[in-house]
Amino acid sequence: MSLLIGACATIFIEKVASDQMTKAMGLTLFVAAKSISNTLANSLNEREREIVLLSQSPLFEEMDLNHPRIQKQLDQVQKSYLYYAWMGIADPEGEVKVAAHQLLEGADVSQRDWFIEGKKQPYIGDVHEAILLAKKVKAIDPEQPLRFIDFAAPIVDAETKTLKGVLAVHADWSWAKSVLESSLTENATKRGVEVFITDKNGELLYPYSGIGKIQPPAYNPQEARHFIHNWGSEQKYLTVNLPVISNTATDLGWHVVIRQPVEIALSEVKSLQYEMYALGLAFALILLFFTYRLARRFSTPIEILARNARLIEKGQQDIDFKTNNSIREIRVLSNALRSMVKTLLLQKQQLQTANENLEHKVNERTAELKAANTELEMLASRDVLTGLKNRRAFNEYIEYLFAQFKRHQQSYSVLMLDIDYFKKVNDKFGHEMGDHVLHQTAEIINQSVRSTDFVARLGGEEFIIILPSTTAKAAFNIAEKIRHQVAQATIISDYVLTLSIGVSEVVNMDELANAAVRRADQALYMAKAQGRNQVVMMNKSAE
Repeated sequence: MSLLIGACATIFIEKVASDQMTKAMGLTLFVAAKSISNTLANSLNEREREIVLLSQSPLFEEMDLNHPRIQKQLDQVQKSYLYYAWMGIADPEGEVKVAAHQLLEGADVSQRDWFIEGKKQPYIGDVHEAILLAKKVKAIDPEQPLRFIDFAAPIVDAETKTLKGVLAVHADWSWAKSVLESSLTENATKRGVEVFITDKNGELLYPYSGIGKIQPPAYNPQEARHFIHNWGSEQKYLTVNLPVISNTATDLGWHVVIRQPVEIALSEVKSLQYEMYALGLAFALILLFFTYRLARRFSTPIEILARNARLIEKGQQDIDFKTNNSIREIRVLSNALRSMVKTLLLQKQQLQTANENLEHKVNERTAELKAANTELEMLASRDVLTGLKNRRAFNEYIEYLFAQFKRHQQSYSVLMLDIDYFKKVNDKFGHEMGDHVLHQTAEIINQSVRSTDFVARLGGEEFIIILPSTTAKAAFNIAEKIRHQVAQATIISDYVLTLSIGVSEVVNMDELANAAVRRADQALYMAKAQGRNQVVMMNKSAE
């Protein structure tokens, strides 16, 4: 009877300890897998967000793809992230027009998945090899062949709203190795913990050495968070299989799979089990009452530890596994559980810190991109040579002012100005002097109008002025003042420069914002036809 009771007590204690340790170690693997999954997902999100924001910047939407500033921007962005192996822009026909460090420029990528899908929306391509690119770039990890992940996004022309090109990045897949190395402790590796990454079909992506040799178990959403599987071998493994859930436009269907040999994961339980059997045999030799009391002495603290482990599993953190029990095995188990909980809480804190740091970096990068976009937006509305507003800014302002006129009857006048015989200036004095003339003329015009007036250079030697709350007669006088000041200014030594100016005022019968502008342009044409160096005002009945 004593033998039976002792055996039952020993089996009971071993079963409770084994179950709880299995849950605890499974929870440890689950937290590690969750950390890696979140880190991979956050990194994918950050890379896609960076490419999309870059593709939507005014620099890419408005400038020609061959502009040196685009080449410089690509070089800077690639340099900012170690794992960007290639970055470039293909035109709508699939030819690489510009690339960081001019790599693969002129190549035909029209049949590549990233180009086909990237024309429609942001796209992420799964891990693949690229033989041509691998010959031209240096591997970050020389221990494995170069493999890449594609990120792509369409570039839409700011004015025509049509596809301008596809921005693409090939990221070195060795990035995944750095994520795993930063997420796993050295102790976990020593305890036989192995990490694998699979694609949506369950094929192995990482590590490269396991491809074709190791086949992780298929993902089953109905399965427990951790389970025991033999992985096609005689050895059993404690296993966790978690999907990588990102908020990207493309769902790659990756999974993080972690395994640890059961004999290592439950080694402390096995050691305790052998000691329990020996102790149970000794208990069988003493009285039943002593055996019962001794069994209770074993089971009660373990049940408390098990109950505390369940509380930890449910999310409570302020649980202490410390015990004053004099039995060595209970103290060993208690210390093991305390160490395990400490490790879990430390990993959780590290995960939170990593997520906070990553979010901070994402916010910083987003703020930098927004600031750069704001600066580019300002540059996009200015004429580089004269510092005046450009045609784009003028088009936006005239539409706004015309809408105000239609709504509130706030009149305005338009002056169209042109430097007379400007081509002769360029031919005689050179283009550098021509630029000087444009800059000085712009200065005189800008100083001759009010701060509320709008001055822009439309192109070449042609300028336009919008005078809010100004009649055509008052605008005519301002035009004469500008014409006179330019004629009197010594912009070129011993050479007189003159302006021809057309004047028009917006009227109620105008249906389009450009109606008054067209009349001012017609008046300018008449001023030139009548001998130049004069101001002509177009009456509303003369159109």
